[in-house]
Amino acid sequence: MAVRFGGSAAPGLSAEEVERAFHEHGINTFLVHHRMRAQCEGVKRLIAAGHRDRLVLASEVSLPFAGSVRRGLEKNLRALGTDHLDVWLVGWVRARWYLRHAVWSELCRLREQGKVRAVGFSAHDRKLATALARELPADVLMIRYNAAHRGAEREVFEPLRDLGARRPGIVAYTATRWGMLLSPQPQRGFPRAMTGPECYRFALGHDMVDAVWCAARSPEELRDDVEGVREGPLSPERYEEVRRFGDAVHAAARGGRRWMFGKTSG
Repeated sequence: MAVRFGGSAAPGLSAEEVERAFHEHGINTFLVHHRMRAQCEGVKRLIAAGHRDRLVLASEVSLPFAGSVRRGLEKNLRALGTDHLDVWLVGWVRARWYLRHAVWSELCRLREQGKVRAVGFSAHDRKLATALARELPADVLMIRYNAAHRGAEREVFEPLRDLGARRPGIVAYTATRWGMLLSPQPQRGFPRAMTGPECYRFALGHDMVDAVWCAARSPEELRDDVEGVREGPLSPERYEEVRRFGDAVHAAARGGRRWMFGKTSG
C-alpha cells in the first residue's frame, strides 16, 4: 500500500524484524522497493553487516520506459546501500509494448554491467506472459498463482515446460488471493478455510513454481508461515480438497471487479 499510494509506512515487518527473519528463520530473499522504508532499512543493515552475498534482492520498475528502468534501479540501490540487485523486473506488464526493444535492451545492458544479475517481468495476463517468456530471454517471470486462480497451470506452466533450461524461473504471487483463501465458505460447503502456510505449500507444490512470495504482517505470522512450509507438500487428500475450496472461492468472487485488475479471471 505504501508503494501504491506513496506513503512512508506499510503493514508488515519492521527493520528489526527483517533482520530477525534472516537470522532466526534463514529467510534470505526479499522483494523490496525504495518506498518500503522499514524493509529497506532492515535489508540495508544486513548488507552493512556483511551478508550481501547471502541475500537475494528483487524489485520492480513500474513505468515501462528505458529511462525509468535505469533511474528506478539507481533509487533502489541507494536505498539499500548496495551496488547491484539480484532480480530486476518490469512490473505489471499489460501489453507487448511494455517490453519493447528500448526497454528490454536497457534491462539487458544493466545485466551486462553487473548492476543486476537477472531480469524479467511480472504480469497478470497469462497468455501475454507466456508469449513474452517464449519470445524474450527472461530470467524470471512473476505470475499470479493460487488455489483459486489455477489458470496458470494450463496457460503458463505447461506451455513453458518445453523450454527446458531456457525457461525463466517462475515466482508465484497473491498466494492467498488477497486473503480470500483464508476465509471459510460455509454456504458453499467449506467450513474450513486454508491457512497461510497451506497457501504457500499449494503454490510450491507445482513443479514449475520455483518460489512464492509471502507478505507476513507480523513476526508471529512469519514464523507460522516458515514452519508450515517446512512441512513440505500438502497431502494428496488435502491438495484435492483445497483445489475444490479454491473453486468455491473463485465462484464467490466471479463477476466482481478490482480497480487495478478489471474483471476477475480464473
